[in-house]
Amino acid sequence: MLRRALVCLAFSFFCFSNTWVELAQGEIPYFARYAPLRSTTPSVFVLQTLIAAGLWAAWEILRRQGPRVQFAGRLLFLIACLVPAGILSVALLRLLPAGIVDVVRQRWFWPVTLAILVPAGIALLRRPRRLFPLAAGTLLWSWPVLLVVIFQSCSATLLRYPSSAYADGPLASRFATQPGSRVVWIVFDELSQELTFDRRPAGVGLPNFDLLRRQGFYATQALAAAQSTQESLPALLLGRPVSVSEPQDTATLLLTVPGQTQRLDWQAETNVFRRARGLGVNSALAGWFHPYGRLLHKDLTDCSWTAGWLLSGTEQHFPPQPLLHEVKHRVRCQLAVYPLLGHLPGYAPRSYQRQQMMERFQYLLRQATTYVSDPALGLVFLHLPVPHPPAIYSRATGSYATRGPENYFDSLALADRTLGQIRQAIRSAGLEDRTTLIVSSDHGWRPLWRGGPDWTPEEEAVVEKTDPSKVPFLLHLPGTLQTATFDRPFSTVATSELVLRILQGRISAFDQIPEMLTAVGPPSSPAQPASHSRD
Repeated sequence: MLRRALVCLAFSFFCFSNTWVELAQGEIPYFARYAPLRSTTPSVFVLQTLIAAGLWAAWEILRRQGPRVQFAGRLLFLIACLVPAGILSVALLRLLPAGIVDVVRQRWFWPVTLAILVPAGIALLRRPRRLFPLAAGTLLWSWPVLLVVIFQSCSATLLRYPSSAYADGPLASRFATQPGSRVVWIVFDELSQELTFDRRPAGVGLPNFDLLRRQGFYATQALAAAQSTQESLPALLLGRPVSVSEPQDTATLLLTVPGQTQRLDWQAETNVFRRARGLGVNSALAGWFHPYGRLLHKDLTDCSWTAGWLLSGTEQHFPPQPLLHEVKHRVRCQLAVYPLLGHLPGYAPRSYQRQQMMERFQYLLRQATTYVSDPALGLVFLHLPVPHPPAIYSRATGSYATRGPENYFDSLALADRTLGQIRQAIRSAGLEDRTTLIVSSDHGWRPLWRGGPDWTPEEEAVVEKTDPSKVPFLLHLPGTLQTATFDRPFSTVATSELVLRILQGRISAFDQIPEMLTAVGPPSSPAQPASHSRD
């Protein structure tokens, strides 16, 4: 009975092997919004218990049946083993070199794999009496490995930090005076210069971006600070190029700056908000991906943030839900990550991920409109998760959508609509005459999404023609009706210095901007994001 119980427990653990491997990696604390011990593992424990208990009960019942029923039971067990085997393959991808992961992403990989595995699997299943002891024995003798993974998961993530380590820190106190000039700085995640302006396909209307381009300073050769959000956002807010970033704990990101041997702690470095506070300016931030509320709270008077979509097995619902709801959430996430399900016609497992992205985006948009309407805030920084995949909007219907053929161009339309809503909120608050608006991106559209379950022919037609290092850069000064186009390359790392000069009243016309931007110079060949990149 003990052997059978251990086999059933091992089966249930392998059904969530992606969760345990990801927890053992120890990178979650930085990226998680909530403590995994309270937000992720309770639902996993419940499901593992139900699976193990159900399998053990079925096994005990079948042992008392006749040979035919036992034969059918062994066959069903072997078929059921495809579930933990599929999830284990997903978990192992986290441990494989990027080159192998790139091979798995190729279109030919799964057809070739299925052509080999399906006939072999059918042949094996025809002999369940021989295969059943092998499968059960493999699960039984996997326990030494499982215990190591569980121990590493607890020591690296679950028990390493208290729940309080995931809470936001106390915000800075507000200055009583209202600023004479304000800056609203919007970073649209993965906004492409070429697809927004240079090579926009016919039929993709972006009236708000076009209007801002006609009303202000427009740079045609702005270069991304990096090609991953993990490096780009620290570089933008510090005003210094960042080549490598390494998460250490819930609120520590170590940065490698070109030309320096010692790594920098992002939280300890002087950022644009700290410098603005030195000018007596209140700052607010609404963003995603980085744990801004744990990192930058000392320099902000208002802060709202959401995590990105965590890697498979550790996804967190936003906001947290009761346990029963979290159990349903975990089941849907496991189905969504299972190999090939996302490619079946008529089945859209990523719709749940899109639903979560929509809820997080709508929350950030509400916070963004509140901040830009607050006259006491002199600097508002918005890092919004559009047009970053997955798409959550249909340009055909002009409404949010989580099921269907929506793609990057639909997300572009949502970014455009968002820009219009933010500008309208500024106008409605009567703050347009003293608000400078800056719009840019952390990086352009990248080909790493190619071949995914949501990939469309419309995207395939342009993917080879885009450069992810090129991003839009638009600036509107209050009370200025003229238009200026700047065609020299520069790094958007210079934006934070530009923001500070505007707040100081040192920039009041477009002809004062080019010299400042080019003083930083273009970045030097930013590295491509790895296939395992969280962004």
